Amino acid sequence: MTGRLTAFVLALLAIGVLVAVVGGESDAAPPAPALAPGQRVAVPAPLPPAEITGVDIPSIGLSTEDTTDLGLRADNSLDVPRRASTVGWYEGSASPGAVGPAVLAAHVNLRGDYGAFARIGLMSPGETVAVHRDDDTTAVFTVDRVDQVAKNAFPTDAVYAPTPDSQIRLITCGGVFDHRMITYEDNIVVYGHLTEAYREGRAD
Repeated sequence: MTGRLTAFVLALLAIGVLVAVVGGESDAAPPAPALAPGQRVAVPAPLPPAEITGVDIPSIGLSTEDTTDLGLRADNSLDVPRRASTVGWYEGSASPGAVGPAVLAAHVNLRGDYGAFARIGLMSPGETVAVHRDDDTTAVFTVDRVDQVAKNAFPTDAVYAPTPDSQIRLITCGGVFDHRMITYEDNIVVYGHLTEAYREGRAD
């Protein structure tokens, strides 16, 4: 693969719009619960901020601890993971489980390697996304909808705008691969909301 092609493929997830509206933790967030080891809470209060350490999506066979933080490029577009297997959390969005939309992005493929989010377009409402965090808690989100959108009409507000509760967005490329431009024409966006939280371990 040429250097030019590699550069284009690394940019497959670039949303093509500026991230002008960004989610995050709300100043009015309710107190976060202190979960005991082994405790599970259905429809929990939002969790405190914590770093992402893994992602499980049973319906598409994804279970990974290969995660990273993502920032913005010089043109204010979302950066992308450097490996096909990596799931990136946009550090300007909410922590998964905290108030606001947590934005996770991964490749559909990269340099011929199968991407971590290659199958998210096959997800359906009601399926779950479990995000493991470095405070030993796991935030479980239930999928609300899965959209395929043109990159030149990316729904910036729907993805990044603040929300009153804890939500999640999964983003990858999709649709037709444009061989002339060496990029996909669309994005796949999965929307979900927090429905459960638990802490690993055994209760005393």
